[in-house]
Amino acid sequence: MDLRDKLRQFEKDLAPRQPNTVRSSHLDVDVCVEGKVVENAKGTCFQTSSLFSATHQHGRIPFNLLHDSDPSIFPLVARDEALTGVDLRDAVFVDTETTGLAGGAGTVPFMIGMGYFEGDDFRVDQIFMRDFHEEPAALDVVADRLARAKALVSYNGKAYDLPLLASRFTLARMPNPASKLPHLDLLFAVRRIWRKRLADCSLSTVEEGVLDFRREDDVPGWAIPGLYFDYLRSRNGCAIAPVFKHNKWDIVTLAALAGLMGRVYASPFDHLTHPFDLMGLGRAMAHLGRLDAAARCYRLALNGSLPAEEKEEALQFYGLVLKRMGDWDRAVKVWDHMIQSVSQKIHPCEELAKYYEHQIRRHDLAIEVVRFALDWIDRMEQLRPTLVFTAKRKDLAYRLARLERKMGKVRRSRDV
Repeated sequence: MDLRDKLRQFEKDLAPRQPNTVRSSHLDVDVCVEGKVVENAKGTCFQTSSLFSATHQHGRIPFNLLHDSDPSIFPLVARDEALTGVDLRDAVFVDTETTGLAGGAGTVPFMIGMGYFEGDDFRVDQIFMRDFHEEPAALDVVADRLARAKALVSYNGKAYDLPLLASRFTLARMPNPASKLPHLDLLFAVRRIWRKRLADCSLSTVEEGVLDFRREDDVPGWAIPGLYFDYLRSRNGCAIAPVFKHNKWDIVTLAALAGLMGRVYASPFDHLTHPFDLMGLGRAMAHLGRLDAAARCYRLALNGSLPAEEKEEALQFYGLVLKRMGDWDRAVKVWDHMIQSVSQKIHPCEELAKYYEHQIRRHDLAIEVVRFALDWIDRMEQLRPTLVFTAKRKDLAYRLARLERKMGKVRRSRDV
């Protein structure tokens, strides 16, 4: 081969390659995954569907929990009034598998899982791109399903899946039917209740710790992008089959978790027993203004076995809830108990001082409590020089001076 022939071969090797549509039409993903090739105006892609009956149980959670849930609960779960009046049986449960975990314009959702109810049954559709040129066709299938939905349910979808899909719709010059749908992101609801008890709030951890469902032979999320690129190189459909299974589990877990969350908020004491879970729900209920339920959550948590630090936290929030309820008798008992039993004395002393000063006008008792707190600070700083309470000391000293001035005025008025 002379130099001219070598240059021609070199130019041929550098020439841009077009998508191999002939090879794409003979992909073998259907050998290991039961599905079909979908053709629409945008091209072709691969789709598989699975159907779960209403009697299906995911771990310890039956699907019919969601059927029986009150739709008015979910605006409270999501802290989003946009979900008011929305029945989650009309929602689409969304989860994507992508070419990268960091997101960004270069990240492509090569598999988009969508779960939705058909009567009492739950169907999971998984749309798969056998090559990058199939993205418009895949997005078209997804858009058709989303256009019929009344809401979205995801797990961390607000931060990841839905912004990613929005960018892909934009790049494909297609309208995004999800842009105006109300969205329940279950990650935030899960963190509020279970983050104290669980090692982390990943979906697989929540499955095991909350739903009692354990995956077998699951592929870890970090390995999924590599499996897809291996598939693109080898065209071995069996190599990508575990990703279909992983994605399907994610979608089914979303439906089971949504049903459980609805029940937890509607009747928490029938579904939560662990003290850590009750503490988490107590804070959530207090945020929603459901103070009776919040107080009961903390009371039940305190009746359980709590480590010292968590018990102190539970007592602190229990007292604050009782204060907001105006239940002063029980609140004072909680603060008195904290002064006797917990390591941190400042908070209960401050609350008792406020109560004595503003509720029953016993400035002498308020002064006594503030002086006790200042003496406690002195002892702690002597015992442990690394502890510094400068700000708290200043606040308490200011409160003490104000109370002593008030006491002086009261005495002078009595003398007159």
